Amino acid sequence: MAIFTAIAAAIGLTGFAATAFVTVASLATSFALSYAVKALAGKPQQSTDSFGVQGQLQGGGAVPRSFGLGFHATAGSLVYANFFGQGYDTPNALQCWVIAVSDLPEKLKGFHVNGQQITLPAGAADYQTVGSGSMGYAVPEYIRPHNGEGAPTPHLWLKYYDGTQTAADAYLVASMAATARPYQDTRVGKGVSYFIAIAFNDENLWNGFPTFKAELSGIALYDPSKDSTVGGSGPHRYADPSTWGGDGDNFPAVQAYAVLRGISYAGVWLYGLQNTAAARLPITNWITQIEKCRFTVEGDAGPEPTYRTGLQVNVDAQPVNLLEALMTGCQGKISEVGGFYKCHLGAPDSVSFSFTDGDILSTESQTFRPFFALSDSVNGIQATYPDPAQGWNTATAPAYYRTDLEVKDGNRRLMASPAFDAVPYPEQVQRLQKSAIEVGQRARGHTVTLGPAFWLVEPGDVGAWTSVRNGYSAKQFQVDAGTDKANLDAVLVITEVDPSDYDWDRDHDLRPVEPGTLISNPPPAQGVTNWDAEPYTLVDSGGVGRRPAILISWDVQPGVSDIAFEIKLASDGSAVTHGRVGTRFSAGNRILTEGLLPATTYQVRGQYIPSSPRDMLWSGWVNVTTPDVKLTLADVDAAIHAAVTTLHGQDDDKLNMLRNTMMAIQAMLGAQSYTLTKEVRSELSLGLGNANAYISQVQTVSVATDAALASDIEDIVVNVAANTASIAFNASAIADVSASLSSYQFTNNAAVGSLNASVSSHSIAIATLNGIVGGSWGVDITVGGVIRGAVRLDAGASFSAFTVQADKFQFQLPGYNGGSPVAALTVGTLAGSPAFGFSGNMYLDGTLNARAIVAGSITAVKIGAGELTSDSGVFGALSVKSLSIADNAVTVPVAQALASNVSGNGTSVSFFSFDLSIDTTGLSGKTIPVFVDLNAQWVSTATSGTQSSTFWINVNGVTQTNITASINASGLVLVPLSCIFNITGNGSTITIPIACYFSGSGLTYMQAGSTIFAEAVKR
Repeated sequence: MAIFTAIAAAIGLTGFAATAFVTVASLATSFALSYAVKALAGKPQQSTDSFGVQGQLQGGGAVPRSFGLGFHATAGSLVYANFFGQGYDTPNALQCWVIAVSDLPEKLKGFHVNGQQITLPAGAADYQTVGSGSMGYAVPEYIRPHNGEGAPTPHLWLKYYDGTQTAADAYLVASMAATARPYQDTRVGKGVSYFIAIAFNDENLWNGFPTFKAELSGIALYDPSKDSTVGGSGPHRYADPSTWGGDGDNFPAVQAYAVLRGISYAGVWLYGLQNTAAARLPITNWITQIEKCRFTVEGDAGPEPTYRTGLQVNVDAQPVNLLEALMTGCQGKISEVGGFYKCHLGAPDSVSFSFTDGDILSTESQTFRPFFALSDSVNGIQATYPDPAQGWNTATAPAYYRTDLEVKDGNRRLMASPAFDAVPYPEQVQRLQKSAIEVGQRARGHTVTLGPAFWLVEPGDVGAWTSVRNGYSAKQFQVDAGTDKANLDAVLVITEVDPSDYDWDRDHDLRPVEPGTLISNPPPAQGVTNWDAEPYTLVDSGGVGRRPAILISWDVQPGVSDIAFEIKLASDGSAVTHGRVGTRFSAGNRILTEGLLPATTYQVRGQYIPSSPRDMLWSGWVNVTTPDVKLTLADVDAAIHAAVTTLHGQDDDKLNMLRNTMMAIQAMLGAQSYTLTKEVRSELSLGLGNANAYISQVQTVSVATDAALASDIEDIVVNVAANTASIAFNASAIADVSASLSSYQFTNNAAVGSLNASVSSHSIAIATLNGIVGGSWGVDITVGGVIRGAVRLDAGASFSAFTVQADKFQFQLPGYNGGSPVAALTVGTLAGSPAFGFSGNMYLDGTLNARAIVAGSITAVKIGAGELTSDSGVFGALSVKSLSIADNAVTVPVAQALASNVSGNGTSVSFFSFDLSIDTTGLSGKTIPVFVDLNAQWVSTATSGTQSSTFWINVNGVTQTNITASINASGLVLVPLSCIFNITGNGSTITIPIACYFSGSGLTYMQAGSTIFAEAVKR
């Protein structure tokens, strides 16, 4: 027998359903125990290395290099993350992650986002398909309306680099150039497989950062059964890695062969054994075991290989532990005999020798084990494994029980719970469970001594023993261990085996498992059920209407925690208010009052807020007109009382409050319902051609039990064509039990076409029962709809004010200055506040001479900020600190947002065009830099293919900068473009035309909301 070292001693390997090969030929040290039996016995794991699925994203500098063998999944390790871009007026609206998944080239087979499998056709996300300069593959499950409204747009992009890339991702390099942490063009990642994920922020979609999990093919491996030069059949050549890869990449025998030969990249060793000659792995043995893996059995989707394994390998893991994990997935073991490695997996190999009782040396001792001890018995098994259908989470296989064995073991159920971390195939796990139980019952073991003819027998060989003494007829035994004696006799430790233990009848043996699925199939976007808005009146304890309101209502639905609402004016669409109902959600309704006016039509809409992020739609706009509920006397009395008792100053705000309060009382008294009313009307009119004259008078008296009103309204109007002159008079007196008020207004108006001027005189007096009094008188002169002059006198209970609105305040001394008035005061603003001052020539000297200024009395403390000005823009030789210049004091900014989408036509379409005006007074000959910054959104409506376009900025008809980009079907691309150019001041206003163009086809458009900013810096 050849001298051999047992694999357990050489590389510490046992394996699933393995026989421990030892050098001492004794049943006491020959553990013919399956992996399941060892699990039952609670034997400790010797390895701290873990394999299988890496489900959590790793980060930091201590992450070991890794790669995959066979079909597997990993969350990878984070190498870069950043925010960038802008969308829907949100800065940094996009976030990107760069995540490495393997330090060797691998193919992307599938992808999971937040535990859900996405739709990913083969190669759709590969960088060769989508292009290095694009955002990537738009994930279909995340093409949806943004925050529940508008057209569906992509919200997640994916791009995969398989380790063959030779340059950094062009899109990230360009997009991150202006960020605090740019993505350098040196980030190639040669040989590294990684993916880029870009997510668009949407509060209905993401709950924190999304999680990702990539399904990978594993590295391409050399399969000797595919090499026709070594006894296989196919094009594989060990010296040419470009020929590697195929179905053998998933076979544990091929994977173990690669580890024993050593795994390299570009000729540099990375993992496994080093410098192992091919001759040390007998090719016939390995091809035989590989074909065992390839042999097909009937599976759920048709014929499938018998044994497949897949896992992630960290290079700091011991190769022996990796080999054990691989052998666990195929009922295998590896032996090392005289420096040669052999593999034995699955059903026992063909019989290679035979013997009878006569071949056993009776002069030597023999040992026989007829059955296992109870502690080493197992009659049931339930394994765990990573299940791709459940997001690669650990799943529990259906238990396999043998009730007949339970009776044999004293009606005991002896369970084993192995973990098949490298077997992501549910039916293979059940096959392994069944064969483990069957093999575990093979307890018959012998230690026998045979003559020199059996010296060549090796561990793993299978022999046929015909024994009259034991009742064996060519019964098969596998050699577990052995040793040679000095006289060349061979001592063998053998255990019974039976190929039928590995038989599989799918119809009988398979325990059906309800298939799970993680293909993302989110519920459709949910709208608000039974959304409605109605007018509502808030009343006080006496039942009197006090405030206009809107009552909104909805159906309470499961999975929804709140509802948002928006209110806008129906007349012009301007926003009024928005918010969420909060704790009132479960009530199904809420009264809204904020910002609402009486007798006004609004539009109201709502949107559910889900308990966890998912798509929600806004309801349609519902029109609702608020009730015509005006202020009552109680409101006005309280307001006047508060105003009068707290007004101690005489500022404009207090006077305005008094005037508004008096107007409110007037409106309230006018809204009274009167029991008796009399009215006298008179009209006089005459017309000829384009000339017309008209006089109208309405006199009204009304009384109620506790209220009275008298009013007189007169109108005098003449017109010739579009020229009109009119006089209007309105006088009224009103009283009830708590207040009285009188008012009049007299207005003269003249108009010629669109030109008009008017003079209006008005007064009001008011008194209330609780001592509130007030009065106001004024004259307004209006020209072209703008008040050009006004005089007002307001009087309250404790203060009064006299207000004059005028551009000039002049005096005239008779007999002087030719009878022309002299402006005594000048009026304007100072630091944004109104101010006035004396005209300089009103000093009796005519000037403010130096003799009137005390030396040193004008200091910086006495000069207010901004009081030194120069229309010419020149102060002479001054030293001015930059901090002394107000913000934007010397810049000329123009900002615009695209109001609606602009479609392309394949040539050049302008989507921004405007003029930038720059006043260069005092800056003649000076160089003035001009900046233009474009942030645009380009959208494709194509259903397939890739669109391309060039974008450029023209200044004065000259292209200053341009960029070319491409976009996938139904995609969105952010177009950042900027330029700087200089002009020379000429002392006057310079107008610079600026325009932006794009050349996209009619299947693309520039999206509304795109912005541009232009600025000339004159500092």
